[in-house]
Amino acid sequence: MATLVINAERSEVRTAAEWLHQVASQFEVPQNKAIVLDQCLDEVLMNIVMHGGTSAIETPVELAFTSTQGTAEITVSDSGKAFDPVNAPAKPRPSSLEDAEPGGLGLSIIRGLSNRLNYQYKNGRNVLTFGVSI
Repeated sequence: MATLVINAERSEVRTAAEWLHQVASQFEVPQNKAIVLDQCLDEVLMNIVMHGGTSAIETPVELAFTSTQGTAEITVSDSGKAFDPVNAPAKPRPSSLEDAEPGGLGLSIIRGLSNRLNYQYKNGRNVLTFGVSI
C-alpha cells in the first residue's frame, strides 16, 4: 500500500497523478490500467475541489493505493459535502447538440472505467474506492 495526503486544490491534482504513476510503476500495474486509474482519480479530485465546499478545502484529502492479485485500487477520503457517486443519478443525455452543456460527465467516466466502485460516509468523511482489474 502507498499513501499520499494533498490539499483540495487544482494544482494538487497533478501532484496526485504523478504519485499515482510512480506507485503504479512500483507495483507493476500495466500502463494502460494506470492511465484508467489516473482518469478516474482526476475526476474524483476535481469534483472534490469544485463541489466539496469549504470543509473539503480546509481539510486534507487522503489517497491510498493498493494492489492485490488481479486488482489495483485507489481510496480517496475527503471531508467535503457528503456525496455518494455510486448511487447518484447519472446526468441525462442531451437530446441535441444545442441542449448539451459542458461538464457533468465525471460520474459516467468513473463508472464506465472502473471495475470496482464503493462509497461510504464515515466519521464525517466521504470514502470512495475505485479499482481496475489488472
